[in-house]
Amino acid sequence: MRVDLTDSLSRLLPGEAFGHSVPSSLLAALRTDVETVVAPGSAEEVVKLLQWASEKGVGVVPIGTGAHTYPRYPRDPFIVLTTSRLDEIQHYEPADLTMTASAGASLRDLSTEMAIHGQWLPFDPPDVPNRTLGGLVAAGLSGPLWAGYGQLRNHVLGATIVCGDGRALRLGGKVVKNVAGFDILKPIVGSRGELAVITSVTVRLFPLPVVDRFLVLEATDMSELVSTARAVATAPVMPASIILSTTSDGGRLLVRLHGAKVSVEADQKSLEKHTGVSFKVRNTPEAESLLVQERDGSINTELAVRVWALPSRIDVLLDALKQVPGVSLNADVYGGSVRAYLPSNLSDIESILAGLQKDIEELGGTIRALRIPAEINASSYFTKPFVDEGELATGLKRAFDPHAVLWGIE
Repeated sequence: MRVDLTDSLSRLLPGEAFGHSVPSSLLAALRTDVETVVAPGSAEEVVKLLQWASEKGVGVVPIGTGAHTYPRYPRDPFIVLTTSRLDEIQHYEPADLTMTASAGASLRDLSTEMAIHGQWLPFDPPDVPNRTLGGLVAAGLSGPLWAGYGQLRNHVLGATIVCGDGRALRLGGKVVKNVAGFDILKPIVGSRGELAVITSVTVRLFPLPVVDRFLVLEATDMSELVSTARAVATAPVMPASIILSTTSDGGRLLVRLHGAKVSVEADQKSLEKHTGVSFKVRNTPEAESLLVQERDGSINTELAVRVWALPSRIDVLLDALKQVPGVSLNADVYGGSVRAYLPSNLSDIESILAGLQKDIEELGGTIRALRIPAEINASSYFTKPFVDEGELATGLKRAFDPHAVLWGIE
């Protein structure tokens, strides 16, 4: 089938679109070999590719880097569409705090360009420098900095997409207020490539903070920090982020404050008065190293899940997760979400996952897979959508991808 697909596509796309590889993490998530990898060089080539896929009945798995995967089961036959060749900055207007870039543009490269003008895109999911702009938007991940800046979906101003049947759409615009009626851009953010292939994105940027202060509190057990973390989350001061995590020595609470020096000093005093504790201040480069450790320390773990509950129940949620031997936790206290990295050598993984699912859903929370070993049936141990949610998702899928060509991954 590899030869047949490649031969058929070679009549449609230029030679530069072929010969690209994908990371091993993608192969593990797809649970099968990849027959053909195609890298279109323009939105027009994406249109041709998806029209061809719809006509031929071939599935398409769209990726950015392909490194940030979750378990999928694409149908056979299928191809992988990478946006790696769509990597240019199309329009950057620093005075307006907006940027339009192709979906495959690296966030590391975009951040370098923004920093020249004292600007940034303040979102920090795991491994964010190595993600693409389109991958970030498709995943819909804001990271803990959403506490201070709001969700990513609120700062995606526009996008160009190609639907599963090859329709090219331009959604939104280049200004903040550009939609009347139902905003069909919003479902694309976080759709994981299952509705359409993103070819370019316009985002709102922010000025780099004058002061980026890291406040740290450590303890021999993470549980000792939960009450303080909740107090920080309910303080009259709004931190940029609040992260509670396990460490080799116990637990760590990491609070970031952004702003002018005077306001950051005042915010720290207000937090310490409200919580009744004194924080240690970590400054760069020590703070940057700590940030990377908190954000990316366990991302390559073979077995990882993400769970959510009401922020007011973060203590009970963490207690449930801590019952797993050797688990490593990273919690966004303000958002009530936790990334849990589980040892792959657990003796009864399926029983543990079933127990976690039961405990977390009894809390009114949800659980889903980030990474999962190939031998585990991911659909058996993770939260199912409500009936109304499922019907809405099915309707959106039918509207954007009527022939069910797209199998999202990132």
